[in-house]
Amino acid sequence: MGKTEIAYEYIKNKILSWEYPPLSDLSEDAIQKELNISRTPVREAFLRLEKEGFVYIYPRKGTIVSEVTKDLIDEIYQIRELNEPFIAVQAMGHIDRGWLEEIHEMLQNPPHDLEREALKKYYIDIDHHLHTKILESCSNRYLKTIMRNVYDHDQRIRMRTSDPLRDQNSTIREHLHIIEGLLEQDADKVRHWSLIHIGTSKQVTYEQMG
Repeated sequence: MGKTEIAYEYIKNKILSWEYPPLSDLSEDAIQKELNISRTPVREAFLRLEKEGFVYIYPRKGTIVSEVTKDLIDEIYQIRELNEPFIAVQAMGHIDRGWLEEIHEMLQNPPHDLEREALKKYYIDIDHHLHTKILESCSNRYLKTIMRNVYDHDQRIRMRTSDPLRDQNSTIREHLHIIEGLLEQDADKVRHWSLIHIGTSKQVTYEQMG
């Protein structure tokens, strides 16, 4: 992994986790020191993140983390509703059954010793892994590029809006049905539960983001 990629992943992960919250200033000097790299990879990482909508760059002034706006949320869910059911149906028969069964088991039986924030991350990680795995089976490279960026923004939103104690029953049920549909190669079931899952997620996000 090159230095630009290292800087990009480092900064993006901190944005997705809200360690770098919206509208916070990003210091080139601080990131250079933290990663022990030169200025150029950090600036190149900023440019890539700007193209993906995660930062604003103001020449000669600085770089700040982008906001999570209602328009952003609207656009993320519009894209998911239009594309995600199609992608999930296309994935049928292309994902290892053993992997799907393992994820199914992990959803049903989380570790008993996880506290609230750890449980939240546990379910968000499973959600992200499941959707990423489904997306990997998509043969349309342009759609894959778009949806990778969409899922990164979605993960950032969910880190702020998800509450495992409040949402886990409906979210787990929806994910289980999607996985079962994939295992059964039932296109109608996969499409149906994908749309329900997106709708539930959208409702919770709007409620929590106000």
